[in-house]
Amino acid sequence: MKKTLLGLLLTFGIAFILNAQTTFNLVQTVTLTPSDDPYAIAAGDIDKDGYDDILYASSGNGTFSWLKNDGTGNFAAPVTIGAGGHSFPNAVAIADLNNDTYNDVILSTYTSVIWYPNDQAGGFLPVETIGTINGSGPVLVRTIDSGSTLDVAVSAFDGNEVVWFSNDGSGNFGSKNIINNTIINPAAFDMADIDGDGDVDAVISNARVFGTPNDSRIEVFYNDGFGVFTADTNPVADNTKDYVWSVVFADVDNDENDDATANNAMDILVTDLNGNASWYKRTEISSGTATYSETPFTTSIVNPATIAFEDLDNDALKDVVLSSGTSGTGNDIVWFKNNDSGTFASEDILDATQSQVYTMAFGYFDEDRDDPNFDINKDIDIASAAYNNDNIKIFDNQKVVLSIDDSSLTKFSIYPNPTKNTLNFKVPFTENFKVSVYDVLGKNVLDASLEANKSLDVSKLNAGIYILKFNDYNTSFKFVKQ
Repeated sequence: MKKTLLGLLLTFGIAFILNAQTTFNLVQTVTLTPSDDPYAIAAGDIDKDGYDDILYASSGNGTFSWLKNDGTGNFAAPVTIGAGGHSFPNAVAIADLNNDTYNDVILSTYTSVIWYPNDQAGGFLPVETIGTINGSGPVLVRTIDSGSTLDVAVSAFDGNEVVWFSNDGSGNFGSKNIINNTIINPAAFDMADIDGDGDVDAVISNARVFGTPNDSRIEVFYNDGFGVFTADTNPVADNTKDYVWSVVFADVDNDENDDATANNAMDILVTDLNGNASWYKRTEISSGTATYSETPFTTSIVNPATIAFEDLDNDALKDVVLSSGTSGTGNDIVWFKNNDSGTFASEDILDATQSQVYTMAFGYFDEDRDDPNFDINKDIDIASAAYNNDNIKIFDNQKVVLSIDDSSLTKFSIYPNPTKNTLNFKVPFTENFKVSVYDVLGKNVLDASLEANKSLDVSKLNAGIYILKFNDYNTSFKFVKQ
């Protein structure tokens, strides 16, 4: 699909600039049966062939299915998992629950969380139950307690609780443990290490209309390391959002490497179906106490649904991707390029051909994975489930377009090249900047943040050919270390 960097290493004395453009092509539409109403989607390697497949659930007929990737980004017809007839399937996940190196598939229904073990032959063993709940929401697979096994967490809308089930490592699950049971009608939640203490914490929202005190709420809950959770003293948002759809932990302002403790690194992305998409910067005051300040995104999407944080343009900064829950015409998927430090470009329309894209999945669907420089050249693709269209669409990322821009040669340069100890820079800016260095096999060997007039110390690198990338400018150079 794309040239490798090895093919660009022509002469040692010439530096080529690799310009990248990010566009997405609709490469396949998987048409489902009428009233399938695909409502949940995930991507991952289900059959262990090295390529990401697609897993989805249909709320209209209660089926649970997967699409096999042939390795080129083309997906076969849906294959139903189990007998079907699941009541209100709400969320899906892909993970190795029994530690046999094969990914299993997980589904939350209205009354339970279930999983199908991978039979290691392209199919699945009979269904097993993880636990029972009352009105399921999203399901997450994380290591929650002090063990090393993957546990399962789920929100229960009608049960007014978010719970998790401990896994013994072989796919046997214990009774439910409570993360929170005080938020009414909990829905979207996420889990990650927000306070930098090595265990996963939780952020929980509820699907309520604001207007009555505490009806609409987003809160963070800290894990003690053993799966016992305590609420932050301050809520992220209290009675300001109308039917929250997504909450996601993310280092939005890229301050993880700037803080001595990294305790301020994780921020929170939020959407609500009433028309808002925002991010909340977290500032830790003390252990268990933080403040949260909101910055909205300006978007054409009237009813924001899923919000995601993915590096679409491969510049080492994750971008914000937003889908629409609107029925009818309008923009359905847009993205905001991350300009670093919590600033984003105006929205770029990725697709406007669907209706009610409640969920999206991200994966490496095509031959990018076979590229010997995959770690550098990888571009993440997108699959969307259009609830109102009864289809799944696959968009191929066309990011890497290699060319030589003569005008840019006068703006950026590195010297001396070849070099023994240091690289100097000529750059068209005065602010600090970040660079990454990769060897010819695509391995990241050096990262640095530099002042505009400072040099990069490369004395510890082995002799050879390297690629230096200006992380914020989609600009790269080849250099030789003597």
